[in-house]
Amino acid sequence: MAIVLFLSVILLIPSYAYGQTSTITLLDTFGDYKKGERIFIFGQVGQVSPDLSVVVQITNPNGDLCQIQQVRPLSNGHFITDTAPLSGRICGLTGNYQVKVFYGEFTKASTFQLLNEKYSEKSALDYYDQGANLIETKINSIKELTSPNQIVEFEDRLSQTTSSSNDAVLKLKNVYADLLVLHFDESDTLDVGPKFRPAVQTALESTNYLVDVGILDTAEAKKIDKQIFDAMFYSQIGDDKNTIGILNDVYVQIINADPQKIPAQQSLTYEELNSLLLNLMTKSNSIMSRPLQEQLGFIFARGTGPIYSEELNNLVDLLTKARTLDATLKSDAKLTSMIRAEWDVLRESLLGKESLEKFLEQKDRVDNLYAATLLLRNLDKVGRFVSSDDQQSELATLIEPRLNDLLSRLGGATSPDDIISVKQEILDMKNVIEISSRISSTIEFSKKNNANPQLVDSFESLLDQIKGANSLNEILSIVSEFDGTINELREKRNPLSVMKFDYEKLKTKAELQADYESLVTINTALKAINTAIDLEKGNPSTNKIDKIEVLLSWASANESQIQAKLDSYTKDAYKIRASDILQRAKSIENLAELGTTHNRFLPGYTDFTSSLKERLGTVRNLVLKNDLDGADNLVRKLSAEWQQVSKKYADDPFGSDVGYTVDEIKRIEYREKLAQLSAFATRFHNADFAEHSAEFEQLMQNAYDLVDYGNFVDADVKIKALRNFLSENLVLHNKKIIFDISYEPEKEIWVMSGALDKQIMGARQNLYLTVYDMDANVHSTLKFSDTRQGELFTQWYAPIEPGLYVVTLQWQDVQASQIVDVPEKSSGVYDPDDLKNVDMAREFEELQSFIDTFGSSGYGANAAKFDPVISEIKTALHNKDFSSASANLSELRGLIERYLPTRAPNAVIEAYVQDGKLYLSGAIQKTIAFSEDIYVDIYDQKGNRVDEIPLKDNASGYFNQVISKPYLAGTYVAQLEYHDLIVSDFFHVN
Repeated sequence: MAIVLFLSVILLIPSYAYGQTSTITLLDTFGDYKKGERIFIFGQVGQVSPDLSVVVQITNPNGDLCQIQQVRPLSNGHFITDTAPLSGRICGLTGNYQVKVFYGEFTKASTFQLLNEKYSEKSALDYYDQGANLIETKINSIKELTSPNQIVEFEDRLSQTTSSSNDAVLKLKNVYADLLVLHFDESDTLDVGPKFRPAVQTALESTNYLVDVGILDTAEAKKIDKQIFDAMFYSQIGDDKNTIGILNDVYVQIINADPQKIPAQQSLTYEELNSLLLNLMTKSNSIMSRPLQEQLGFIFARGTGPIYSEELNNLVDLLTKARTLDATLKSDAKLTSMIRAEWDVLRESLLGKESLEKFLEQKDRVDNLYAATLLLRNLDKVGRFVSSDDQQSELATLIEPRLNDLLSRLGGATSPDDIISVKQEILDMKNVIEISSRISSTIEFSKKNNANPQLVDSFESLLDQIKGANSLNEILSIVSEFDGTINELREKRNPLSVMKFDYEKLKTKAELQADYESLVTINTALKAINTAIDLEKGNPSTNKIDKIEVLLSWASANESQIQAKLDSYTKDAYKIRASDILQRAKSIENLAELGTTHNRFLPGYTDFTSSLKERLGTVRNLVLKNDLDGADNLVRKLSAEWQQVSKKYADDPFGSDVGYTVDEIKRIEYREKLAQLSAFATRFHNADFAEHSAEFEQLMQNAYDLVDYGNFVDADVKIKALRNFLSENLVLHNKKIIFDISYEPEKEIWVMSGALDKQIMGARQNLYLTVYDMDANVHSTLKFSDTRQGELFTQWYAPIEPGLYVVTLQWQDVQASQIVDVPEKSSGVYDPDDLKNVDMAREFEELQSFIDTFGSSGYGANAAKFDPVISEIKTALHNKDFSSASANLSELRGLIERYLPTRAPNAVIEAYVQDGKLYLSGAIQKTIAFSEDIYVDIYDQKGNRVDEIPLKDNASGYFNQVISKPYLAGTYVAQLEYHDLIVSDFFHVN
């Protein structure tokens, strides 16, 4: 049995403001599976990009990569992967697996669960019995539609196939496939199970379509169809492995028959259109009328540009060509003058068009003039080649008669169409004069980049043929042959994105194997591929395209050789790498033991070295398990940790009472930042800040708690919040002075503006400005004057070092201050363990707040039960003991549900979640028997009210209701308020 994901991937890629969008639908037909079963993915991408492949990756419960596959979709977007067996030490772990499908920038994820049970494969006899029954059913279904002789023939073939023969199932498969060749009905696909039916139906529809449009001949289509029938047979007898293997071959054959070509011109994105149109509209000498420009502005202002995507692309094309015509038609030659005259008339008429629709009606005429202009430029190039003294050669002699004949015929031209009618003749002459330089530069480039010698020889042979050519037609045939060689190189290689993906995988493998020789070749290939990608984005010349393909041919040829070399990673190579890892681990251990001898009495030193040695033991265990990548990464991490911590002990042996670890060093740094903020608040404390002191102290305590838990991510956020808090609230206000100061990082200047409440206007007065750093040291001073009306403005170069600065403004006997925050440049890079700690620390904080808000009385009565668990959580978070933290958080949630509900003798409520539904029940003691409307509020563990549930009790006060509404994972309180009575119950959602 195999697991299948049916993916309908609709990639809608219009050029509009919000970028590319995509809807990816997963039809998950699987639930729990056993070890040994197989998974495969079938799907569809709605809009196929020729340079993209579908990438599928599966990760196990530990986050390790279990399987990665890359497949090309059919021209209709469908794709299918090979099967991945759910077995082994990576793909056979019990738990939840994640499946991710990537297509370009789009992605979709799904999950499945692998049980701790072994899957039993069917026996050959089981396959035989099911196959024989399948054939008998098919024979019976066509008896009335087929000649008796043919029926007898198939019955004989079935009876002659015995279960004892080794190839019995193979023979049955052939009988079934021949039956379907003889008489296939669309209903036969309905007998295929739902996990394979879409892939089978798609394959059959694809071959029929390719025959209809003349891409695939009937004979080849029948061969492919017969393979599809083979897959149908295996799918119906339960042999998923052979089913997928055959379908994969079928899809590859269909792709090869109908490869996707990269379109010659891609539509501009909305952002590109917007930028380019704005640029063209603001150019001088624009051909767009004012009403047309206003219409375009209205379109963009309303955000309705996507509706006009096609029209806007056409408009950009027309305007670009118009600018080319304006800039090019300068010559007084007869043909150029003729086109310029037509363009002048057309240009004047375009200036009178007041709508986009009317403007674009002239696009065909502009296209015609533009095409004729380009041809004249090429014709002029040929003429210069023939007439140039230093270019006179046999080649020029061959071209001159044909050029003269063409110019003679064009002498009577009266319209651009007359020039366009001889387009091929002009291009032929242009190609002839360019071919020598094209081939010569390509040969030189190929030799310089160590291209295939045979390829270089073929180019040199073509160059020799050009030199010996006796006619223009001979040279044109050489041009055609050279272009054919370049096109063949392009067809043989993979799309650029695929080549880059493959080479990046090779790079990772080479780095892991420390194969530096291969790394040099891989980096050279990646450089060539990236260059080709950059060139493809622009509009490269023919000569550049030649060189691109030579480079990519070299990269494509070397890929298989590098792959083979890296795959030949032998046991000896494994031993070499494992030995290197173990030696590095031993070196760290020796350093730790030596350090212990000298520093055993330093605070926490022996604990640090013991922890280090324990993790070095983990390195050795990973090597024993053949996980060299994991061992290598861990030993690198431990080496960096040893260097950092031992340096800290050397610099300041007694700087920490508990000793140093990587996390403790971080804590010291964070505590210093917090202490600096606290001292800053004390130094510049003023009467205005008094009302904010309590809030500031609470923010400080929260930040210290975050640091203690090792939640450095949120600690950074909290420190920024503290700086903002002080900037806003620690200022000294004065009603007579209003001023504001800002820091402009780009110019590295400070700007101040404001006003004075002057009693007498008309005279300037001096003001004195002093800048203090966080330690209350005077950083700088400034003397300046206000205006006669009391307005202030000045700017100056002030501190750029990160920190808070107090800027005091003195005017007569009046003083006011502002605080400027020059922010720190944070890298935003955290250790993976730091990020893992964040979620647990946040949940712990939410649960603590939850207890304070909804269960303070219950907590007070049961503190002896809660406090040890809370203390264990704090210790576990501090030590990054995730297993212990998770277990104690679960215990804390259990205590909340058990001890914190608010009870009352005359009311009760019970709440719990089961099968995704919330069950509420309870009773209210009443003095009068009548039914009432009551309401239950639901609060999440952040303290937010997420729901209000209306209920109706009966006359006796009882109520009971089931709510089919999903809630996010977490702890919740259901609170019933009845008159002055409040009761509650807690429930948890996994």
